[in-house]
Amino acid sequence: MVLSKRLSPPYRRLTLTARFSGLLVLAVVLPLIITVVASEYSLRPTLIAQASDQMGTDASSHAQAIDALLIARLQDLQYLSQYKAIKRFLAGDPTYRDQAFNEMAVGNHLDPHYGNWTLFDATGNLVLSYPGALDRGQDKIPMPMLARLQNHNDSLISDVHLDTRTQMAYVDMYTLIMSEQNNLVGFGRATFLLNDIWTAVNNENSAAPGSYAMILDGNGVRIAYTNPDKTLTTFPAPLFKPVTSLLPVVQQQVKDENLYGNSLNAVQTLADPSLASMLQDHNWPDAFNFTPATKAENYQAYQVKTHVVPWTYIVLRPMNTITSAADRQTATSIFIAAIVMVIAAVVGMLVGRTVTRPILSSVNSLVSSSEMLNTLASREQVTATEQKWIVESSQTALQSVQYYTEATSVAARKLDEIGEDLKRNWNRSDPRLAAQRLNEILGAAQYIEKVSAHQDKSNQSLGTAIRIATQVTDQLIAGATSASEASSQLQEVIRQLRQVVGGNE
Repeated sequence: MVLSKRLSPPYRRLTLTARFSGLLVLAVVLPLIITVVASEYSLRPTLIAQASDQMGTDASSHAQAIDALLIARLQDLQYLSQYKAIKRFLAGDPTYRDQAFNEMAVGNHLDPHYGNWTLFDATGNLVLSYPGALDRGQDKIPMPMLARLQNHNDSLISDVHLDTRTQMAYVDMYTLIMSEQNNLVGFGRATFLLNDIWTAVNNENSAAPGSYAMILDGNGVRIAYTNPDKTLTTFPAPLFKPVTSLLPVVQQQVKDENLYGNSLNAVQTLADPSLASMLQDHNWPDAFNFTPATKAENYQAYQVKTHVVPWTYIVLRPMNTITSAADRQTATSIFIAAIVMVIAAVVGMLVGRTVTRPILSSVNSLVSSSEMLNTLASREQVTATEQKWIVESSQTALQSVQYYTEATSVAARKLDEIGEDLKRNWNRSDPRLAAQRLNEILGAAQYIEKVSAHQDKSNQSLGTAIRIATQVTDQLIAGATSASEASSQLQEVIRQLRQVVGGNE
């Protein structure tokens, strides 16, 4: 019985060598793939968390330093308001002018970043200044600040200005000066340069590659920004630009008070929706991701608000810098995986060929045996066909012999009957001639009977030979059929072996 040929699945079309090599590659590379995936899902978040903690510590320390610096400078100014000579001078006694001037000089020398110290009367007009006025246009207390001071019982700090001569940012710190009778006699102002704050922000790029920082004031204006120019001869482009459009009242204040160096470079918006949302949302997370303005990549940011002034210190670091260790590990793992994959593939090919070589040799031997069986089956089939044809011809001849044998027997019996009849009518015919012919007829009849007896024996022998030939023919046909079936089964075994080792059907 011939086995049915089934369609093999696609993977069986690959050679055993290729499949063995693939399995070996998979077995070797799979652990590396697991390592890479684990790195992506464990190491990367850990690195981000660690970087966020570092940035949070950095931002908090700088915000605290700013608070401490401004508190110390406000205390300096408040000490000034307690000086007796200053109180009496602002109360209208000119004899204390020189002493008040000297006391302002002492206060100015408390910190090298003081620009000047100034005294104003109760209406906000300048009375005395040391060492001189800054380049700020009309040197008097702006009306909005004067209104706030008159309704305030503590010190105030202005928004950021820019000294156009020194190209340095500064803030004005105001305090009320009360007379010995606790009446408002004027105001004191200390102009403080933001050199240290700018220096701290500029040094932020040393924390990590691509890292930088900025400070946003209460209006959303970038009052400090890490300067990429190491010579510090130019300002960074985003400096003194708000993250969103300023309110009309603030725009007017910027013009009136010349905030942010507006007279030198008009303040223009550099939109940053994420930072604008952060300023408006009090529940905004301290750590967050976004793509800053002027940047094209994602950054991790950490923001801390100061307490003395409504400023926000923001530290930013590129995500690719934070995750560089994970990226390097991933790249290394991929590189190693590629090398191991090549080695495993080569080893798999060598081992696969070693394994499949004897199988392929057996397949070739089986193919040769199958071809021989096919040839034998074909020959036996032809021989059996010819033998069957001979048997059939012999059977036809036997039938003819049997027919003529039977006819001879009939003729012999007929002659015998004639002879007997002549013998009975003998008296009516010529005796000699009748006797002679009668003897001839009887002799022929006897001869025919003998021939018939010999022919009958030959017929029996021919029938036996035909029977034996028929049996041999049947055996030949059965052998040819069995050989053909064995060849078909052997071909199926060969096909299955080829499917195992791979190759053409």
